[in-house]
Amino acid sequence: MPPKNNQSGFMSVEQRSEIGDFSRHTPARSLVQPRNRSILATASRRTGTQSQHSPTRMTVETHEAVYWGTNIDERAIEKQFDRFLKEYRSGGMEYYMSQLNQLNETDQFILNIDGRHLLEFNNHLYQQLIHYPAEIIPIFDTVVQKVFYDDFLSLKARNEQEREEFRLYAQRLLIGIINLERNVQVRELNPKDINKLISVTGIVIRCSELYPDMKQATFKCTKCGHIVGVNIERGRVEEPISCQRCRDKNSYELIHNLCQFTDKQYVKLQEQPENVPEGYTPQTVNLVPYDYNVDDVKPGDRIIVVGVYRAAPIRQTKNRRVLKSIYNTFIDVISYQKETKIEQEKTKNITEEQKQKLMYLSQQSNIYDRLVKSIAPSIWEMDDVKKGVLCQLFGGTNKEFSQAGKGRFRADINVLLVGDPSTSKSQILQCVHQLSSRGIYTSGKGSSAVGLTVYVSRDPETREIILESGALVLSDMGICCIDEFDKMDENAKTILHEAMEQQTISVAKAGIVSQLNARTAVLAAANPLKSRYDVKQSVVQNINMPPTILSRFDLIYLVLDEFNEKRDEMLAYHILNMYSLKDQQDYLNQIEEEGNTDLIDRETLYSYICYAKQNIFPRLTEEAQNELIAAYVKMRSAGNSSNTITATPRQLESLIRLSEALAKMQFNQRVENYHVSEAVKLMETAMKKAALDPITGKIDMDLLATGRSNASRELVSKFIVEITNLIKANLSDYRGQGVRFFDFVEQINTIITAQTNEQTIVDKRQYQKEILEALHLLEEQGFVQLPGDRNKPKIKAGIKALQ
Repeated sequence: MPPKNNQSGFMSVEQRSEIGDFSRHTPARSLVQPRNRSILATASRRTGTQSQHSPTRMTVETHEAVYWGTNIDERAIEKQFDRFLKEYRSGGMEYYMSQLNQLNETDQFILNIDGRHLLEFNNHLYQQLIHYPAEIIPIFDTVVQKVFYDDFLSLKARNEQEREEFRLYAQRLLIGIINLERNVQVRELNPKDINKLISVTGIVIRCSELYPDMKQATFKCTKCGHIVGVNIERGRVEEPISCQRCRDKNSYELIHNLCQFTDKQYVKLQEQPENVPEGYTPQTVNLVPYDYNVDDVKPGDRIIVVGVYRAAPIRQTKNRRVLKSIYNTFIDVISYQKETKIEQEKTKNITEEQKQKLMYLSQQSNIYDRLVKSIAPSIWEMDDVKKGVLCQLFGGTNKEFSQAGKGRFRADINVLLVGDPSTSKSQILQCVHQLSSRGIYTSGKGSSAVGLTVYVSRDPETREIILESGALVLSDMGICCIDEFDKMDENAKTILHEAMEQQTISVAKAGIVSQLNARTAVLAAANPLKSRYDVKQSVVQNINMPPTILSRFDLIYLVLDEFNEKRDEMLAYHILNMYSLKDQQDYLNQIEEEGNTDLIDRETLYSYICYAKQNIFPRLTEEAQNELIAAYVKMRSAGNSSNTITATPRQLESLIRLSEALAKMQFNQRVENYHVSEAVKLMETAMKKAALDPITGKIDMDLLATGRSNASRELVSKFIVEITNLIKANLSDYRGQGVRFFDFVEQINTIITAQTNEQTIVDKRQYQKEILEALHLLEEQGFVQLPGDRNKPKIKAGIKALQ
């Protein structure tokens, strides 16, 4: 990995302490690193002069180099850390020497030191690192570079020139610190942590562009051409007063092309939503990464940051050096750890006993039923819905075919719950949100289009236009739970089209053109338009959602509040028992009485899901492929008509994802026939109600794809013919004032009854919607006129009817 945009390699950790305002502070590692011990004795931790934040080194009578105000002996630290690098063993091998060997082979320049390893090996050295990072980390850098050169690079050198080149090459190697013993939340940071090494967890919500940060200014005398370099001190560049060669005063000019710069970025970190106390707003902290750490994270990433907590004074105005009494705090980044890597480490580092427990669970014949019962155990029944959200938690297998030009296939499963109020939809969303490793819970009524995707704002420091991430971007690689899905505004609904299928969000605002990842599964809950679900109407007619969005859901469940005396009595008994519980023991006793002894506790269930998502990647067997083909063809032919679509390729992709999720539940790397059979059952259960045509009583996927069934379209065409014949046969009745709408509907119903040989139509307004649509189509053709209310107009003969 080459260094970025600098002329002399990497910064030294010796310049980690902060002096000056936040917008012009000097990074943790500067480009100029003094290596001579005599220089270090009086040099600043930053630029060669004494810093107001870091103690300087001094020499005592015993000739031991220590830092002023501390008991840090540099020589002793070097010996201890050298011993740690060479002697620490993990897995029967010298861990860090093997890591250095890998760096030598891969041309990388960051050696990550695990804080837990250092704590285990030398507790005193670990504590010194935490309390004096600006003094300890430069020493660590020097030791690592020396070991790297002596044990790996010097053996390759054949002459003095190559030795010098390898020595300079070794000086590019730096250390990173990961896995500290104490990990704090953003709101727990306080003044006692300033200038100490800390570890903070949070979500990245903003990343600025890269800025060149000057580390050393180069001046040239205009008289004699003498060149001199000046280090940045306290955020200022001190121009030399007189030339050292010609002694002329004020003759220097700044040569930008010869100055040394490093990459710098501003990142904003917000605490995780699950760690925010009730009634409080999330806290944020600014991060300032440099060099290798820039562009290493993006909005939506959950990370652990290790860095030095700094406090920087604020100028009253940009043109004056007078400072305010208020300080800005930020974290000078040493290293990042992304959540995906953290979870992988957790799965690698689990004990053999924990792994055996998970494997034992996966091998049980009733593991599927146990997992279903463990999802929201306080909610009575609703097993079909629980099976669907359980598949969503496990997800399918990611498939990437970018090199073949086919792009990426969605592996996440989208689920929609539609139904009457007080049917536990929100409780299921809360349960899934708690079990998901990452994600955002939001409400459709309180979420705008920019709140779900990204919004444009101005950076408070640089005043530049930047993008901040919304709920879908922050839920990347997780589950976004959206309650009151039907109450979102039209702009928010339009945004969801790309996010739910392509799993990206394209932005072109304020001169910023970008495409962000939104690889999230969507779990949504919606209520009917009239509060109660009308079974005589389709799903599209019951909820205020366009059919193009509904077609992107893999599973749509109707959760209806139906009257059933026996079921209502059992539900009431279950609720009363829940409210009468006094403590955890009562809850366990009730579970045993109800026969739910197979429940898996939440912590084990969470570990089970995480382990499956990180380690199990099922693939379709040939038998499973044949089973999927047969099931898809059977679903396509269920309509018994070439005009009725009962399944589309999207349903086939949904079956693949569901089959893979079911295989993951059993830790099976192969998708078998019985997984496909169960996936087909889940699909049919969801489609049986969601895609049911209320006119014919059959499944028609056109209801979800276009909002209308094939039977409805055929009925409208039939009504157009009947209305045309009726008006032509009774033209005198449709002149003048015309015919009232409900009288006209009754006449059409009489004709339909006679044609179908039915005694009577139960609901005289059964075909009202189709009749009205046929009338509007005839109005566009000029055959009829429809004065009055558009939904209840009068019917008059048009110009074409009178011709």
